[in-house]
Amino acid sequence: MKNISLLLILLISISSFSQDNTIIEYPKNVIYGSIGSIGYSSSLQLSYDRLIKKSNDGFFKAYYATIRGGGLVGLDFSGNDSGTGNVISVGAKALTGKGRHHFEAGLGLGYFIDTQNVLSSSNPFGTADESTFYPSATLGYRKQSSKGFMFRTGIGIAEWAYVGFGYSF
Repeated sequence: MKNISLLLILLISISSFSQDNTIIEYPKNVIYGSIGSIGYSSSLQLSYDRLIKKSNDGFFKAYYATIRGGGLVGLDFSGNDSGTGNVISVGAKALTGKGRHHFEAGLGLGYFIDTQNVLSSSNPFGTADESTFYPSATLGYRKQSSKGFMFRTGIGIAEWAYVGFGYSF
């Protein structure tokens, strides 16, 4: 009986401690494609994100530099009526969350390269360059792990209402 009492006292008096693992594992590189549409305008874009900073403090936990390129049909950034061209943008994205589920917000600057030749009485040869800069912004949801499949969806300027898939490593 003494042995059982002694064992119970030892078990009750032993304190166990655990540590919260606050190390956040974000991938350093993410490559993904997205397709988007709003009304009659559509976009198809490929993107590359590179981790530039991660933090355990604050609302945003990771910051990525982003470069994106693709095509745009339907909405006119250039001032003529074609609305068809290529887009390229650079910017930054910030992610919340410590697990696989994140809110993402992005800001940047894009360049619309007008690829549509416009023939008119003022431009009979159709060679006017209507390329222009535009603001780039996104708000959305991202599901990614430190390595492997990545999914994202949201809204953005020049991505419109988008869905995207990619790979993080």
